[in-house]
Amino acid sequence: MNKGTAQWNLPAQQNNLLASGYRRTQGGRPARRGGGAGVEHTVIGTGKMGDNLRLRLRLQYSAPCLAGMMGAYSKEVRFYTELTQHSSMRTPNIYHAMLSEAGTEFILLMEDLAPAEPGNQLDGETLAHAKLALTEAAKLHASFHRKTSLLSADFITKPAPDAAAFGQELLVQNWLGFIERFGSRLNAQCLAFGEHYIHRHAQWVASYRGESTLIHGDFRAENLLFTDSAVATVDWQTLAESFGLCDVAYFIGGSLTPDLRRTNERDLVEHYRQALAQHGVRLETEDCWQQYRLGSMHGIMITVLGAMFSAAEARSDRMFLTMIQRHLQHCVDLEAAALIP
Repeated sequence: MNKGTAQWNLPAQQNNLLASGYRRTQGGRPARRGGGAGVEHTVIGTGKMGDNLRLRLRLQYSAPCLAGMMGAYSKEVRFYTELTQHSSMRTPNIYHAMLSEAGTEFILLMEDLAPAEPGNQLDGETLAHAKLALTEAAKLHASFHRKTSLLSADFITKPAPDAAAFGQELLVQNWLGFIERFGSRLNAQCLAFGEHYIHRHAQWVASYRGESTLIHGDFRAENLLFTDSAVATVDWQTLAESFGLCDVAYFIGGSLTPDLRRTNERDLVEHYRQALAQHGVRLETEDCWQQYRLGSMHGIMITVLGAMFSAAEARSDRMFLTMIQRHLQHCVDLEAAALIP
């Protein structure tokens, strides 16, 4: 670890740690605010041309094991190590990746993307940020369009009938509990559509028979890091083979306020369609719009099961409520029930 190395220059690394929420302690050792974690460094040897350092990371953290057992951590690590090189979509550079044999623990040492900041799911994204996000989505979808050899990777979720049936069973089992928590703040039309959809999730999965690509699966504001002119995408734990308009509809329907979405969604879908064409994938305007209508339902399962499989907390409950209100209203506005009669 030489003094002049850009990635590992000690003062720069300490500054990055400070920006990430660490504080420097005596002896140049930063510790995480709030305790329970820290980074220590020890100078090794007596070299004259540079310093050799040993860094020791100390954490007290217990990761949710269920996500790992369901393959989420494997998706994340293997996306970065096996798939990012196939797309020009902006993602963090990865300096080191480790995944346990069981897939329940992992480490990703990522590039610091400061001053980029995550979007705001609760307040809703701006139109400018939406266009940046959809431009990036087009890069991803075009890169993996019809790439069957890449899409066949075993860590990518496939639209299989048995998986769809299992997903529908989970939705039906958890819908009542979800409505007990959030139903009082949903309007009658949204409640009716949700009830309609949970019994037709498998039908929805089977209803698309066109060409497929790789989708992010949870492409929303808080999984995107924005600057004024660029955006990077993180959190790749829901990778799937599907149609790209799932990501597009999920972002527009869930990350924009309903009023902003209603006023601009035709233009935003067209923006995506043209960006896709610039990367060699062409969709007719009406085909693109109909896929967008179909993709509007993508957010229901993610929101319902995400809320029910995670601990109730004030901030996360506000987020899940905002998401389900927006996604269901999106489906109602687009008359999506007609697509799964």
